[in-house]
Amino acid sequence: MGRKGSKPRKSEHSQHLPKVGSATENERLLHEEREAVLGQMGMRDSWFGAKIAVTAVIVVLVVAAILALLLIVFR
Repeated sequence: MGRKGSKPRKSEHSQHLPKVGSATENERLLHEEREAVLGQMGMRDSWFGAKIAVTAVIVVLVVAAILALLLIVFR
């Protein structure tokens, strides 16, 4: 057995985390999720303009697909 005081119970640089469900924690989780999605798309470190351009292209493709489906169904 070690002597009393041989190991500190807490580290010197302990970081307190926000409570689960608090606004601060929810913002942190949302930020991490967004960063993870951008990382999967390969855009984590890209420019803001590139992110907007890719998002716009995706939106245009989705709208075009929905319109095409509506034309096929109601023709």
